[in-house]
Amino acid sequence: MAFEREGPLSRESEQELMRQLVAGDEEAVRTLYARFGRPVYTLGLRLLGGSEAAEELTQDVFLAAWRKAGRFDANRGRLSTWLMAIAHNMAVDRLRHDHGATRPTLVSVEEVPEAAGVDEEASLLDRDRARRAMACLSMAERQLLTQAYFYGWTAREIAEADGIPLGTVKTRLRTALIRLRAANAEEARASAKMTEGGVQ
Repeated sequence: MAFEREGPLSRESEQELMRQLVAGDEEAVRTLYARFGRPVYTLGLRLLGGSEAAEELTQDVFLAAWRKAGRFDANRGRLSTWLMAIAHNMAVDRLRHDHGATRPTLVSVEEVPEAAGVDEEASLLDRDRARRAMACLSMAERQLLTQAYFYGWTAREIAEADGIPLGTVKTRLRTALIRLRAANAEEARASAKMTEGGVQ
């Protein structure tokens, strides 16, 4: 199967690319690297701070992808997201290893200030409201917001990783955020009506 160099791959094409990678097809390795090498390198550069570390991370990510290729399931998510998650996790592991986890200083119980009134119920309600607002988005919109806000990718990195035009990514991000805000506002209004009515 020949893979286009431009535009996003279908789920079937992504799964086939990974099957070919497992089979040791050199063209599959070249295709994978040509499509996703730059976004992986960019993420490594941003997280690790140096080109040498980013290059090493990029090599390690594609080696890990080759080793784990049999585990990839196109029905569970995009290939770009899977690769970038591997890259992010490896970069974080390296940062932890290089800088070490700092141990907190011990403080006696008497020195700990009283916690401000944390309203756990309100926090749980806010989290639940956010979850319901995210549920109103399409899978593609949720994935886009995850890439932008949880992985910290730029619109350009998302465009390169998913093989779609930068303007399209920006438009889709803006649309997803507008829909998310609207859903969140609707949830807040419904919650306020329930509270006013004495129903909790």
